[in-house]
Amino acid sequence: MLVLVDNVIDGKRSSTVSSANYDDKSIAKKTGLFFKLYWRVIIVLGWPLILLPLVVLYDGLQARCAFVVVLMAMYWVTECLPLPMTALMPLVLFPCLGILSTAETCLCYMNDTIMVFIGGLILAISIEHCNLHLRIALGVMRFVGCSHTKLLAGLFTVISFLSMWVSNTACTAMMVPIIFAILRELEEAGLGKVFVYKGDPEDPESEREPTKVTKAYLLGSAYAATFAGTSTLVGTGTNLTFKGVFESTFPRAEGINFAQWMMWALPQSLVNVFITWLYMLVFYMGLGRPRSQDARDATIGREGEAIANRLMQEKYKELGKMTFHETAVSVLFALCATLWFFRHPGFMTGWADILNSVDIRDSTPVMFVATLMFIIPKEPSFLYVCSKDANKRPTKSSEGLITWKVLESKMPWSLMFLLGGGFAISKGSNSSCLSKNIGEALTPLKNLPPFLILCITCLFTGTITEFTSNIGIANIMLPVIAQMSVAIKLNPLYVMIPSTMICSYAFRLPVGTPPNAIVTVAGHLSTKSLIVAGCGPALYSFVVVVVMFSTWGVYTYKIEGFPDWAMNEPTTTECLT
Repeated sequence: MLVLVDNVIDGKRSSTVSSANYDDKSIAKKTGLFFKLYWRVIIVLGWPLILLPLVVLYDGLQARCAFVVVLMAMYWVTECLPLPMTALMPLVLFPCLGILSTAETCLCYMNDTIMVFIGGLILAISIEHCNLHLRIALGVMRFVGCSHTKLLAGLFTVISFLSMWVSNTACTAMMVPIIFAILRELEEAGLGKVFVYKGDPEDPESEREPTKVTKAYLLGSAYAATFAGTSTLVGTGTNLTFKGVFESTFPRAEGINFAQWMMWALPQSLVNVFITWLYMLVFYMGLGRPRSQDARDATIGREGEAIANRLMQEKYKELGKMTFHETAVSVLFALCATLWFFRHPGFMTGWADILNSVDIRDSTPVMFVATLMFIIPKEPSFLYVCSKDANKRPTKSSEGLITWKVLESKMPWSLMFLLGGGFAISKGSNSSCLSKNIGEALTPLKNLPPFLILCITCLFTGTITEFTSNIGIANIMLPVIAQMSVAIKLNPLYVMIPSTMICSYAFRLPVGTPPNAIVTVAGHLSTKSLIVAGCGPALYSFVVVVVMFSTWGVYTYKIEGFPDWAMNEPTTTECLT
């Protein structure tokens, strides 16, 4: 009887314990679910509370500005709010915290750099609207030949040209369907595979992995688009971020102009693209290893070349003859590039210098050309108004080369706010002297050789840009790098320009750049394969940038000693007062 009672009691105890364990697990699961569902809200509300002691304990403009910068940095990294909305926060916080007035903050969101960005996008959308980009792509690839080696070279040539003017995101997205069309045609002819399936190939849910040849095309396209995008000021947002930060931080310096930037940046981007081509051939197509499986998979023979060439010919013929629309956009595009280059080229008197003594920046010519895009009709039907042939007479007016409706649907307006938010951070950090004090804290670096400082700065910037928005990192890092350069008496251009380049060179994670994300999704690439492949470009691009800028870049920008325009910065005492 006693044993039975004990057993019953033990049973109750056991039941109680099991119930308690179940409740604990249930609470843990519920808590985990809560954080999984509402982590964005937790960061949005919790992070300001964590940073609040910074403002309470160290009251002053610098502490308040640091509060805003760190708050926005966390929001940008985690993307708990949409990036553009985070970028608009200075409009609320800077005036309320006494850092900048509302008028001063608003000016950061509409300036020469942002107008260049808008004008460049209008040109890019106009090129896409008339299908000129496809004609260029198919024409070049049809010309170079159709072995994998030649096709890859042709692909990189097209991407390099287009990415100089069209965003690297749009360029990559445009080329991916062309790549898959070529590879599938070869696959149907028994000359290679696009994917290796781990289940039923007919099942859309079946797990698949791209072959090495497919990886070479997809990854190479993303890398080439990223590299080529840095060769012009309008090619990527980080370049325009640098232009805005530099010109607002050093107003006495000569502005960053299109021609000088292209003279320095185009050679380094071409070197990086060429190395990328070799890297893809060696890493994925067996270059130097003729007996390897990779080399055999990448050899398609004359039959494969004929199939690829036929596909190119067919797709090019589908475009028909070059239309008036394409011709007009081509002429205006060439006009804009010419006006940009010869505005103030440096090696000769520019047209802006001849026109008048007023400072004319890059936004003026691009907006002139953008306006012409809306004025010039895409079809010259007006020429036949008086035609004797009634069928040729127009029944309605032709729309312009680009329309506002098309522009509204394709313009990434959010990037304007992202650039503006960065310029606001830069101006607020300079106004409060936050950037200056951080820069002065790095004065021990002045004992190091300038080249080593350059390497350390680029290495640090290149590491953190892998994990979040390139423009966001440029917005945070460039003002600090500028003031660090002033503190150690080093020409700011010597460190800022290479760091700007490195901000764009994120290759190891899907979040690093939009082209990475596009090819990862389209090609079903695993994060592991992206990391492995991206280590090579991250390494050689770092070497190319630091070596070429310390030689060719220094010559192009005539960097000799500490410039006068960077002197006479306000001291810390002046900032605090």
